[in-house]
Amino acid sequence: MYKKSFVYLVMTGILTVCLVGIISPLAMSKVRISMWTAFPEMFEFEKSAGRRYEKLHPNVEIEVTLFPQRALDEKAAAALPAGEGPDLIDFHKIGVYPYHAAGLMDVVPSDVAEWARENLPAFVFNANVDPRTNRLIILPLYINVECMYYNKDYFKEAGFTTLPEDIYEQMMYAEKLVKYDTAGNVTRAGLDLRLSGGASGTAQKFWTQAMCPYGVRPIDPVGDKWRAGYDNEWGQKALKYYLDAVHKYKVESLDIKSDAEGFGLGITSMFQRESWVMAYLRDHAPEINYSAFPMPKGPRSWGGGGTTIGLSVPKSSVHKKETWAFAKWLLNDENSVRLFCEAGWQPIRGNVDYSEVYKVFPAARVFVEVLNTPEFKLFDYELMPAIDEIHTRIAERLMVAFKKPELLDPEKLAKVIDDMANETNRILADYDLLAK
Repeated sequence: MYKKSFVYLVMTGILTVCLVGIISPLAMSKVRISMWTAFPEMFEFEKSAGRRYEKLHPNVEIEVTLFPQRALDEKAAAALPAGEGPDLIDFHKIGVYPYHAAGLMDVVPSDVAEWARENLPAFVFNANVDPRTNRLIILPLYINVECMYYNKDYFKEAGFTTLPEDIYEQMMYAEKLVKYDTAGNVTRAGLDLRLSGGASGTAQKFWTQAMCPYGVRPIDPVGDKWRAGYDNEWGQKALKYYLDAVHKYKVESLDIKSDAEGFGLGITSMFQRESWVMAYLRDHAPEINYSAFPMPKGPRSWGGGGTTIGLSVPKSSVHKKETWAFAKWLLNDENSVRLFCEAGWQPIRGNVDYSEVYKVFPAARVFVEVLNTPEFKLFDYELMPAIDEIHTRIAERLMVAFKKPELLDPEKLAKVIDDMANETNRILADYDLLAK
């Protein structure tokens, strides 16, 4: 009896050792994909998506880390050159392009790029192809299409039954929508403009709100190089539109809360922003009765911003194949709908049925229709190392100019625009990108 028990124990031990020998390599071969992102809404979506992906692929773990946007810029600047970045970055293309130019990032694999060509709007795909290599540098995931949010109750109160179609009509609407206190201070903006905030975003909002309607942009191509595109009468009119709003018609103020927070507090009648505001209002101001309309037309152009945010893989990643597979999976139909519903950010794909999204966010239909309207011109950032510096410096000068009513004088206004354009050209020259 003892001998049988001993044999049984020995055989059990051998079997256990064998099983451990089989299981351990499998456990140790699990692929861990690290991902960095800068938007809280995307962080929650990507975490949730990661859990779902893990169930489909038990050998993969997804770890998502959230950084404030400026902190992510700093983190990338330190980690990527040192080869210590993540496997995947959810990053604005102008933030990641300098690292591509420096050879620190992987290009999108050919099979994934071909799928993207077939499933993304042509404008989006082409705007993210490196002109030096003709290769797709990021896998676009979502897009910053700009539209105008408006408070439906305020429009009804003012007697408006239609939406403004051009920028001049928009200003007339703003004059009826604005409210003042007894001292003449703005208590409710008729038209909220991006007057502060810094970084390139302030310049981007000015580009969409004023430059686009007047048919100018921060830089114009001249052959294979560039020059400032706004040092002319149309660039002056773009700045004057903002100055008129603040200092002439007084439909906007530097002294009240603005942007999504101001709109949610009811002290903004209409303002320009991306689709994520819908999720913000759902979570922070569900009582606001709102909708959206496309950016108004101008005398020379109809369009607005359509900047891309996408997925990039550093060359230092040791799991490129698995990482690109996860990145592509994030763009499938189900995830595109989930992204819209959960985060509010507009997915890059236009060939998806978003009817479920419209039940959650009726205004989402406007953003989708804009993306699919050929007459509406979408403008993305140019792929060049200088682009973020150019827009940041424009923003810094704009924020000073917005505070100066004396710039309503045409000569002074023209001088400010000329000085701004000279700095844009100086930056281009520093990068050997200035056209002669």
